[in-house]
Amino acid sequence: MESCKSLYNRIRALGFTPSKKQGQNFLIDDNIREIVLKNAYLSPREKVLEIGPGNGALTIGFLDKETKVWAIEKDPWLCVFLIRLLEKERSFHLIQGDALRTPVEELPPKKLVSNLPYSITSPLLYKLWNLEDKFSLLILMVQWEVAQRLLAPTGSKNYSLLTALFQLTHQVELIHRVSKACFRPTPEVDSAIVEIRWIGPSLGDFKDITKTLMESGFRHRRKTMINSLKASLGPGDWTSLLSEADIPPRARAQEVMPHQWLTMARILKGRKTNT
Repeated sequence: MESCKSLYNRIRALGFTPSKKQGQNFLIDDNIREIVLKNAYLSPREKVLEIGPGNGALTIGFLDKETKVWAIEKDPWLCVFLIRLLEKERSFHLIQGDALRTPVEELPPKKLVSNLPYSITSPLLYKLWNLEDKFSLLILMVQWEVAQRLLAPTGSKNYSLLTALFQLTHQVELIHRVSKACFRPTPEVDSAIVEIRWIGPSLGDFKDITKTLMESGFRHRRKTMINSLKASLGPGDWTSLLSEADIPPRARAQEVMPHQWLTMARILKGRKTNT
């Protein structure tokens, strides 16, 4: 298997210049690649999706394990490079396009393993959350600050909308902190490999209202929940709603546990059904 550093040197020798705007930071450390592959638990003929394959550092690792790979790459230059690099690999399927606009739910893989482009990490995570159990396992390399948000305990400064959404429906674990020195060009911050597993069940009819409540609360995170809900959703019996969900009236969004948002959604939907 070709080393990560060799692949990076190869694209640079061909005249490729990484785009900071697109968040292109290429892995050059083989040990980090092995950690990703080990934790993906890939078996022969298994199907995996990769977003932002770049120069193929992880991709060739997947193919070395005889998996079938679907890869979404936006950069036309890198797409040409990947086609030439992997032209003999029948198990490699390349999609040139924007992952945020690609209907990934229509693709066969149930696992997503990627070094995500920095520029799309947050919006892509929100998109993946909306897909619920489409992916049973996500092994993702993300910025360290994003990993901190995903793992943050309720009440901490890093607890956010992203935290509450994923901790409600997924199990999130830190696999490894990755030094910024493991990438070229060297980014300003460290990264992390995180494992995200769907634990369900599906939120069903409560999904949209739960997300709306969360968005309303975190939109004004310095306000109390009552004032946040009023500001975003208008007048309502928010005091009794919070009381029924066992949430203190002066609580702020970052103090509300993930399951309490769902409890509020169930109460609110029950009220609408009974009116």
